[in-house]
Amino acid sequence: MISRRTFLTASAVVLAAPAVLGPLSSGAGATGSTLTLALTNTTGSDTVYAYVTGTALNNGNALFLLQADGRTPYYPASPAADGTPLAVDCAIPLGASGSAPTSVTIPYLGGCRVWFSIGAPLQFFLNPGPGLVEPSVTNASDANIDTVWDFCELTFNGGVYANISMVDFACIPIALQLTGSAGTQTVAGLPAGGLDRICAGLTAQQAVDGAGWNQLIVTSGGANLRALSPTNGIVYNPSLLSGYFDGYLNQVWQKYTTSTLSVDTQGSWGTVTGQVVNGLLTFPGVGSFAQPSSADIFSCASGPFSVSTQEMSALVPRISAALNRTTLLTDAAQPDGENPADYYTNAQTNHYARIVHSVALDHRGYAFPYDDVGPNGGTDQSGFVSDGAPTLLTITVGAVHATGSSPLKVTASAYSATNSTGTEATADTGGGDDVGWINSSSWLRYDGVDFAGGYGNLQLRLASAVSGSDIGTVQFRLDSLTATPFATVAVSGTGGWQSWTTSSTGCSPAPSGSHTLYVTFTESVSGNFVNLNWFEFS
Repeated sequence: MISRRTFLTASAVVLAAPAVLGPLSSGAGATGSTLTLALTNTTGSDTVYAYVTGTALNNGNALFLLQADGRTPYYPASPAADGTPLAVDCAIPLGASGSAPTSVTIPYLGGCRVWFSIGAPLQFFLNPGPGLVEPSVTNASDANIDTVWDFCELTFNGGVYANISMVDFACIPIALQLTGSAGTQTVAGLPAGGLDRICAGLTAQQAVDGAGWNQLIVTSGGANLRALSPTNGIVYNPSLLSGYFDGYLNQVWQKYTTSTLSVDTQGSWGTVTGQVVNGLLTFPGVGSFAQPSSADIFSCASGPFSVSTQEMSALVPRISAALNRTTLLTDAAQPDGENPADYYTNAQTNHYARIVHSVALDHRGYAFPYDDVGPNGGTDQSGFVSDGAPTLLTITVGAVHATGSSPLKVTASAYSATNSTGTEATADTGGGDDVGWINSSSWLRYDGVDFAGGYGNLQLRLASAVSGSDIGTVQFRLDSLTATPFATVAVSGTGGWQSWTTSSTGCSPAPSGSHTLYVTFTESVSGNFVNLNWFEFS
């Protein structure tokens, strides 16, 4: 299986004299041992920089950076001290937002990353070796900690394999388009404003289970800067999500105490079967796994997933993927019986990965280390493109925060159809009619609601004369009365049927495009429990 894990390598030697690879404006694509990357800026900012790093496969795996002209290699010498600045400028300026792509040329590279920053250049440093000190989102003193930056990954060795990655964090929308012998392949990536939608989803999940998902959100100057993966969130707070999977793991261990788990290694070892014996998930003749911690599950690499044999190394990706997606209770044939529609449906799951996939335009992109695992011939989840004879790789960076999208306000009484409700003149600001006489059998339908590129937040104007808290909920669904709600607002008494208050929540997944919107209700009291005046998506 080709994946991001098979090509991320690192080594470094020195080459004193750089070679020139080709003109910055070249559109020639792949020519022999070079490939053109077309870097496209749609961020809304005219200050965007790109960087290319990797190991030079045709130069002894030397540490490689591309200089600012986009064509001259830089092979750093080993410095005398840690933290030495680069000796040359490697910040490649992209054109203004919406302008023609900036083309750069790369040689054969392994473990290559194409980095992007918005608003300011990135700072890279060298340690003796040489070793490259890359930007970090987990080092609070990192020189780039407040900079908006992100990257995608690739290997070019005649053929090309490239992917987007949100394994470490989510920030800048990055899309890929690869043209070559296999035709044109694309990975859509996050939409404009995708980061804000991910953060809204994390906030909404925090409201559901209180597990600490909101601690993955990093802000700067009052705006979302990035959303950390659980593994990186745990770096900042080692107790974050501690024990989160314990209940689910106990159910899994109980299930496989009396039944068998089959795992297709998708390699020379074929399919192996195991059961829980004396507290260990045991595959006879292969090895066994102790029950992992939540941190082990998120990282896919620690605790019982730190193994030493090749056959166990083939089991780790498939078992850890099933744990992140929480499908082991429903599928005892991993990964052959997997269906993406079943991923992340358990209440305890990797909600960061769930939200990332729900927001991504084509629902693809690495959200945990083994997100490429799937049944043979199954739908890709990882967001990769590959071609044995590539001609051009276009990488497009988009807007971190969506702009120009006006809030979408809906008057509750402007429904297309309803059941078991009534309308009355409202005393709320603005006048008009509100919807009342609402109970658990009520629903409201709104046809042709255009959510455009997506809305991650919801405000609901409501009133209730029923005393108490959590007396019911208002649920928002797309296209069906029985669809899973994308937003739920808890209702508490406000002191009167015309005593209005505004409640807020996040939308996850954030609705986009044109849909029929259904509003449904649950109640913990008997009879009518709430009035609605309006709701607004932003």
